[in-house]
Amino acid sequence: MSSEFEIIDRYFKKKMKQTALGVGDDAAIINIKKNREIVISSDMLVENVHFLKNTNPARLGWKSLAVNLSDIAAMGAIPKWATLSISLPKINHGWLKEFSKGFFKCADQFGIDLIGGDTTKGPLTISITIMGDIKKNKSLLRSGAKINDDIWVTGQLGMASMGLASLQGTLRLAPSLKVKCIKALETPAPKVLIGSHISRYANSCIDISDGLIQDLKHVLKASSAGATLLLNEIPCDPFIHTSKKYQFVLNGGDDYELLFTAPKKHRLAIEKIAKKTKTATSIIGIITKNTSLKVIDQKGKSISFNSKGFDHFA
Repeated sequence: MSSEFEIIDRYFKKKMKQTALGVGDDAAIINIKKNREIVISSDMLVENVHFLKNTNPARLGWKSLAVNLSDIAAMGAIPKWATLSISLPKINHGWLKEFSKGFFKCADQFGIDLIGGDTTKGPLTISITIMGDIKKNKSLLRSGAKINDDIWVTGQLGMASMGLASLQGTLRLAPSLKVKCIKALETPAPKVLIGSHISRYANSCIDISDGLIQDLKHVLKASSAGATLLLNEIPCDPFIHTSKKYQFVLNGGDDYELLFTAPKKHRLAIEKIAKKTKTATSIIGIITKNTSLKVIDQKGKSISFNSKGFDHFA
């Protein structure tokens, strides 16, 4: 059986791009410029809770880092460093080779240095801490939403949760749509580029991991505000409109798109950023003084919805 250090050297040791000292010592050393702040987030993925047992390891390597990058993007920061701790039931070199390939494909695309971590024996569990930097006092918070702010989202919602439902056999999709949904589930694209630009214009931001309703409620609670959402403006696949399966859009989770609020006067600036970063964006509602959350259908009627949603694969 390979030692911990052999596994690290073989699969997870790479040349550093922006780090003074990385993997291989007792601790890493990172450089930070004056008037910049470090933004840090941690996330854990557990087999059969956050991903299915037979998930492609390369896709799992990508996703394990991508979901953490999404948290940094939601703060308006630029991600730079990550640590990886992984618990493995046994050493499988084929699995490790593919996992690390997917992990570093994501890391290379977004300019991330892997600077440390840990390995141990146990149920398959992946824990990542991601770090980024941003100008001092410029981070986007959940608590900044203002009355009459536009509510924006990036991308399409509901794709990942439809992919999960199709894999679990509870939803039948056309083959081409099923492939698209499973890709959204297993290889989410964190909105790092637009996240680092909208911090100049947005008042609040959160990434959509637990579902649109649940994550918007986090913003509303932190900001002591309410919201009205226009169901027909929420970007989703046409299948959802024709089948009326709006639970995937409202409560699905695992989208890893950004939900942010911004004053109406910044619409043009945000649209320019979206075009520059090649990111689809949509205005789906407005922040209100009333602390309730309403969803309005195409006929202007308020609809009921399940605000509980579900947490990934739990």
